[in-house]
Amino acid sequence: MGDYTVVCDKSFKLLQSENRKVRKENLDKLLTVVREENFEESSEFMQAVKTFVYPCLNDGSEACRESAIQLVRTLVCDGCVEEIAPIVIIIHKRMGNTSMLESSEEVKLLYIQLLRDIIKNYEQLIFPCLDDIVSILTKSILDSCPAVKKDSCLCAAELASATKTRFHMVAELLVEPLLKATNYHQSAVRYTAIQSLNYVIMYGNGKQVPEVCSSISNRLFDQNVGVRLALCRVVSNWMLNLPDRYSYFPKLIPFILTAQVDDHLPNREEAERLWDEIGNQYINENEVQLKEKLDFLPDHLNHYPPNVKRPNLGCRTLVTREVLKLLPVIIRELDDWKEDISIKSGQLLCVVALNAENSVIQHLNQLLTAMTKCCRQPDHVASNHVRRAAEIMSYFISPSTYLKFLLPTMSDIEPHVGHLIILSGLLKNVKSIELSTHVKSIITFLEKPEICEVYDPLFKKYLLQVIEYVLIACESECQEFSYELFKIYITVQSTTLDQFDNNFIFEKLINMCEPKTKEQLFKTHGERLLNELNDSCDSWVVHSPGREVLDKIALDAEYVILSCYEIYRQILTKTLYNLDKDPKFLMKILININTCVDKDIFNDKQLWQILSGIIFPILTWRPGKTAESLRAASCLCAQIINKKLTSFDETMLNLSFPIFLALADDNHCKTRAYALDTLHCLICAAKSLDKINADTINNVTRVALARLNDNPGNTRFKAINLIKATYTQPLPNDYMVHYEAHVAQLYKTLVIFLDDQDIQQSILDLLKDLSWMKPEVLIKHINVNVFSHKHFAQNLMDYLSDNLSQISLTSTE
Repeated sequence: MGDYTVVCDKSFKLLQSENRKVRKENLDKLLTVVREENFEESSEFMQAVKTFVYPCLNDGSEACRESAIQLVRTLVCDGCVEEIAPIVIIIHKRMGNTSMLESSEEVKLLYIQLLRDIIKNYEQLIFPCLDDIVSILTKSILDSCPAVKKDSCLCAAELASATKTRFHMVAELLVEPLLKATNYHQSAVRYTAIQSLNYVIMYGNGKQVPEVCSSISNRLFDQNVGVRLALCRVVSNWMLNLPDRYSYFPKLIPFILTAQVDDHLPNREEAERLWDEIGNQYINENEVQLKEKLDFLPDHLNHYPPNVKRPNLGCRTLVTREVLKLLPVIIRELDDWKEDISIKSGQLLCVVALNAENSVIQHLNQLLTAMTKCCRQPDHVASNHVRRAAEIMSYFISPSTYLKFLLPTMSDIEPHVGHLIILSGLLKNVKSIELSTHVKSIITFLEKPEICEVYDPLFKKYLLQVIEYVLIACESECQEFSYELFKIYITVQSTTLDQFDNNFIFEKLINMCEPKTKEQLFKTHGERLLNELNDSCDSWVVHSPGREVLDKIALDAEYVILSCYEIYRQILTKTLYNLDKDPKFLMKILININTCVDKDIFNDKQLWQILSGIIFPILTWRPGKTAESLRAASCLCAQIINKKLTSFDETMLNLSFPIFLALADDNHCKTRAYALDTLHCLICAAKSLDKINADTINNVTRVALARLNDNPGNTRFKAINLIKATYTQPLPNDYMVHYEAHVAQLYKTLVIFLDDQDIQQSILDLLKDLSWMKPEVLIKHINVNVFSHKHFAQNLMDYLSDNLSQISLTSTE
């Protein structure tokens, strides 16, 4: 007391000074005294503190308020204070009113820290001040200063723990500020706010749980790992310890299930551990109701997703109870415009499917509709998770259940890739015994043109995947439908570049044949397939699947066409009879013929039937650029066929020559070139049969000479080769007698081209080759001086002079 008399009495009185520096100095002196180890408080000292120091908590000077708070905190922590109400009232005046008086962030933080010290040291004294403290916290939690917000949240949690019996009366007031704090931009504040909510809800009346769950659901997508983990632990604590917790499970279960698909592995593992704990507690609390299930249901299933732990009975029961509430929300949010929500919904569906097992059947129709819609766009952010959910569901739901929804849906509306992605997922892990009775309905459905003839490559990929899973599960049952599977497979593969052999399905189809070869497979089913193509080919267009199937057969299984030639010829006749069809389509059919001809599968009779009965009608002249292009393609086809023919007869030659002589004058340069090649082939054949006549020679010469005037290109050289072949021995016996004038005109025309730089060397060689007929006539038409390139003419003159000299010597001898 001597110290108090000497030091403290003076300092207390000076606290009433108008000079703030004096007040500050004396507050600091008192703080020094209080912090001394030998300090002993007395009633007089504490009365003086109450009289002189407490008012300084509301001092106009920030520095004085700060020192006063430090002094009072020290006394509070030492347990010297007997009444806390005056302190709380002053803090409330500074921070708890509608308009906050305190402007200093540092002082506000000290006020909150003072409150925390009071709550820790004077639990029994805070009940009368409960309303004021809550009023202060509702304002300070919303403060702009992060440190103040954080300490205020901690203070709220400590207050809830300290006033458990009465806190429920004021808990509701703190919920809204704390929820707002969970959205603050600093993760440390969000983390603390969520932790504080745990205590506020635990010791409140629980009515705020629905409101809280709706507000903090966004924190499931928080970028901070710690915040997500805190939310998981808080929700788990409520599910384990909250009074009347079962009534809030519909709101809380989605949180703990979603936490199990967190991006961070430790978070997922913690969520799974807590979920298992929740399930076990539920079993213990409801052992009587679950007794039959506990006694008779197995803990482990043989047919279950690999490397996945089965949730305990409590977890499965909880999800089964709530699945009717969970699924509609998942269905709605799968299509949410926010990607993160859509992804989480897909992931949540996987967890729900694993826990609910066969309980999802009650909402299966709507669920499958939402799943197929989500997978309709394969690049959808949630499509992979939805597909995974379908694969999980395949372990628990019978095909008889989901097929009666999916197949009619695909029949009623235009099928899309989403249907097949989900169907293939559901079939991936199906039991053979459950699927065997549905093999016929699945294959019959997939064989429909609106399914197997869809052009979308992704659709085809999953269609083959469906067939693959059916074959894996029920290969023996599929034996009966090998043709249908073959037809689907070849239709799907018709627009791909893959070989038939490079596929699991094709290997299985081969194994259904005896002997097990690709050729035997096509021999078994090829005729039936070609007959079906023959029935439908009248309506084909360029992208018709039937036409593409025919192309695939020609490319990879030509022996089917060889063994079913008559059917193939009927298809060609039907598809090429109407030249007014799409030219692109007609071109495709001609390319198909070329492919088959190149593979040497036809004999001469068949080649001639195709050429005369199908190709010749297309070669008839028709006006228009499109008709020109079509004639060029047909002429190429005819040229290829003529080259493949090993023998000709007089009838074939008589029919062919007029057609190709006319084509040699066509407007299209390619048509002329192909016609000259074909005429060359026909000339050689006619000479080998000794069926060449003067009219043919003259007509061929006429068109060939006309082609020498074409623009530079291959056509002129083809014409030169044709002339050479035409006048190569033998010629008709009387040709030189009756057609000497024609030969002279031929020489005269060819000599002109000795000055054509592009073909002068070829013309020179040709004239030398043809000079055997009438060299003396040829030499008369050569005047070296009139040529620009005299050395070519001179070369020819020298060659002819030598030949004539040798002829004269031979005659003399």
